[in-house]
Amino acid sequence: MATGSKTELRFAIMCNSLNLQQWQYDVIDSLINSGKAIPVAIILPDKSDLIKPGLVKRISTYHWTKLLFRKYYQYFFRPVSFRKKNAGKLLENLPEIFCITEFRSKYSEYFFEYDIKSIQKCNPDFILKFGFGIIRGEILNCTPYGVWSFHHGDEQKYRGVPPALYEILFNDPVTGSVLQRLTETLDGGIILRKGYFPTINHSWKANLDQAIRLSKNWPADVCAEIIAQNTFPSESGQEYPKAPIFREPTNFTFIQFFLKEITNKLRFHLKELFFTEKWQTGILKARPADIVTDLGYNIDNEDVTWFGAKGNDRYFADSFALKEEARLLLLFEDYNYKTRKAVISSSWFTERESLFSAPVKVLEEPWHLSYPFTFRYEGQIWCIPESISHGSVELYRYDPSTGKLLHHSTLLSGVAAADPTLVFHQNHWYLFFTPADATNVELHIWHAESFQGPFEPHELNPVKSDITNSRPAGPFFILDKKLYRPAQDCSLTYGGRVVINEVKLLSDTGYLEMSVSSLVPPEGFEGLHTISFAGDYLYFDCKKPVFSFASFQWQLKRRLHLVNPNPVIGK
Repeated sequence: MATGSKTELRFAIMCNSLNLQQWQYDVIDSLINSGKAIPVAIILPDKSDLIKPGLVKRISTYHWTKLLFRKYYQYFFRPVSFRKKNAGKLLENLPEIFCITEFRSKYSEYFFEYDIKSIQKCNPDFILKFGFGIIRGEILNCTPYGVWSFHHGDEQKYRGVPPALYEILFNDPVTGSVLQRLTETLDGGIILRKGYFPTINHSWKANLDQAIRLSKNWPADVCAEIIAQNTFPSESGQEYPKAPIFREPTNFTFIQFFLKEITNKLRFHLKELFFTEKWQTGILKARPADIVTDLGYNIDNEDVTWFGAKGNDRYFADSFALKEEARLLLLFEDYNYKTRKAVISSSWFTERESLFSAPVKVLEEPWHLSYPFTFRYEGQIWCIPESISHGSVELYRYDPSTGKLLHHSTLLSGVAAADPTLVFHQNHWYLFFTPADATNVELHIWHAESFQGPFEPHELNPVKSDITNSRPAGPFFILDKKLYRPAQDCSLTYGGRVVINEVKLLSDTGYLEMSVSSLVPPEGFEGLHTISFAGDYLYFDCKKPVFSFASFQWQLKRRLHLVNPNPVIGK
């Protein structure tokens, strides 16, 4: 559907009152501040003829089998997203259209024609729905881009209410969220945006807040896409939901849920106190063609030459390799639980003897460093380590005479980027990363004419919101003239496995990729999250849970409020 020369869209807000929930206010505020859309009307229910049922009627029709859930929800459930905020100043001077709806079945609401015409007089391009009930009829098609509504859950698994609860009850590792254009099919709208986030199984409040927070910018993103690409998703090829419709949990089900949440919370704190991650790196003979296969690729421990730190208070992770004649230059994160900070270290791997040189520190900064993305350009070796806790993206040059990384320039200032990964494609440079507030979920791209910048954000950021396949997992690689991007699957655990994506489209206005294979950790490990090819070798890292006395001390002190409760952002 074309928008002509429009630089911004017009939208109406459908709500029950101007006293909105915090997340609804934030969605509207994000749309206005994006410069891609302006509000033109407020659609409210006309409650003048509403007759409240009497006390006897309310008592006789009350769902007593759901009493525990409803009272908990009413008096104790307090997500940040549900706090009330009046939108009067944000939406002042907008026309208010009060509508009476007709119920033609138990739940379906239909708008009358004269109200629809009043809405159309304001010329909205779409309606953002925060109120009313299940709406059907002509209201769904009275604007060019229809009615947009959020569903905080994966519509293919969980339909109905309450959002983000049954994922915990059923031990689902991911919680979905959807922005859709409503159709006559319940929960079967046209998907405009969809994302997957790690289920926070020890807190329903935190799980719901996360799903809402990480999706509230989606309407602004869709508007930017409509304006930039002059396109809008159609109903063709739409996958209709087959999931059962969930209701408020009964008293028995809610007791089950409550006990599960307490158990999960206890398990979470005990695991955090007594177990921590021990990463180590390994190298084996393998090329891209070995892992980009429909059959998958399994790492055999017997084929691996391992390289890690001694003891459980230190680890090596984030493995990057470059071939230098008959040797491989290896750079990696060198983390110490005693200092709770990492430096970048290096080692040389000799192919003939299959030996590693002793690790040497090549870069230390006042802040935590990790993910030393390394690349060669015009005869020099460059490195972009993750400096997320410093809130910037920094470029370093490798000095072969000293074996040190020397600071060259700041690529992005004020941008906290996890796992920054650079790729040169069709005479253009693209910087991929996940932001600090959604490190495992949202994939962002910035682009520039030179690898030294200046960089500009991609028009479609975030180009992906998926816990299973967003966060970078090492350098891009080319196989049979096709570009591939390794990504982390963090759905079951942080850095659980690596997913290989074939990049179908990469430009400053578009991005599309498709998963083609994956790489799982070898036996005895529960995570693998960075891979790097160099010559005939694959350099990678793996993790397993261990007890670290230094980590135990710090976690215990944190719970006793004896140390700074805010750990360094990063790994």
